[in-house]
Amino acid sequence: MANTQALNSRELIDLIAERISRNSDWRDGFSELLNHISSRLATPTCFIRLYHYISNHYLDLVSTHSDENNLVVDAVFRQLAEDRTPVALPAEYADYLVDGPQYSVVGIPFIKNDEYLGGLVLAGNNGAGVRASHFHELLAISPYLIPLFESAVLQEILLSNYLEAVETLAVALEAKDFYTRGHSNMVTAYAVAIARKMNLGPRMIQAVEVGAMMHDIGKIGVPDEILKKPGGLTREEFEIVMRHPVIGEEILKPMKHPLFDIPRQIVRWHHERLDGKGYPDGLQGDEIPFPARITFVADAYDAMTSERPYRAGMPMELAFAELRKNAGTQFEPEIVEILYNLMMPTAGEISAAGASGKGEKKK
Repeated sequence: MANTQALNSRELIDLIAERISRNSDWRDGFSELLNHISSRLATPTCFIRLYHYISNHYLDLVSTHSDENNLVVDAVFRQLAEDRTPVALPAEYADYLVDGPQYSVVGIPFIKNDEYLGGLVLAGNNGAGVRASHFHELLAISPYLIPLFESAVLQEILLSNYLEAVETLAVALEAKDFYTRGHSNMVTAYAVAIARKMNLGPRMIQAVEVGAMMHDIGKIGVPDEILKKPGGLTREEFEIVMRHPVIGEEILKPMKHPLFDIPRQIVRWHHERLDGKGYPDGLQGDEIPFPARITFVADAYDAMTSERPYRAGMPMELAFAELRKNAGTQFEPEIVEILYNLMMPTAGEISAAGASGKGEKKK
């Protein structure tokens, strides 16, 4: 039988609880928990899924020693959510001589205050089942794991609420300045594409997405007569516009979820230049967080290629020529080249479409 004391280590559970509470990705903590369970119980495959009980759906699967979906495991998770009772499916090859009966799959639900928080599923494979003794050990320690599930689920519910607030802010900004919302959508698309191309990871990509969408949210605090001015700005007016990164960071400060650490950096520093001549803080080089450097390139590209009431958009080729000319002083060269490689394969088609339609309307 496995070492129950080791499996029920309060130190491990407390460590994982702390990691979940301060980390924007609870999956890391649960991955460590699964690895611990798998090694202690010699169980081939372990799965955890959290349940978002406000919107009634499972969150991403966390697993160990598994590289494919298992229809039986999926069915067990559905049964856990519906019945909220432990599940044990007997194995056809049950070996009573090893350690009592064996199961092909077992599942344990986690419930707090009548809310289903998620489940833990163990599955046997390669001729080995889940021992009954192991199943009972997990049942015995499951009350100690409930706080982990509760913390992670509440973190996801908090994140959902914050993301809804972000959408509300975006709508408010659109009502103030329609161009800004359209611009933010495009900057987000470019920034996310760059982040994916750089394989930054799903949670970082989500943070870049939120930050890019919110990068100009501080313009809510810029007077309409300046924000909507059809021509160039005076020095005094531009100094007012330059305050929008600081205003935007202040708007996002109440959002305490760890995921918003990076969006706050993007909002404050998306106008910082590598040579230190940007604003609001004059950061330079590696002092500027990489997600902010991504957003800066995406922002500049869309600003140059978008049409404004007072000027036509710049062709893609000229915009990239400008970005490349200023790579190393304003922009991160690697990011410029990634966006170039993402966009230029379609440049011929887009330019042709513009010349036959959109370009003639400018006359």
